[in-house]
Amino acid sequence: MCIVHMRVHCSDTYSEVLVGDVERTELTIESIVGTALLEVFDTVLVDNVTVQHYPERNDGDGEQG
Repeated sequence: MCIVHMRVHCSDTYSEVLVGDVERTELTIESIVGTALLEVFDTVLVDNVTVQHYPERNDGDGEQG
């Protein structure tokens, strides 16, 4: 058995996360990651998918990012 821990961070610029629909986003990620891992492993259990929205930060110099 293999245990794979993943932490993924995406910029807001191209984010598909709908802030008001976090649960659906988490379920979608669970499904996509599970399907992809089934290409490599015989059995996959995806657990504890959590989506957090972090608005773009402003570095104080007028630039965002």
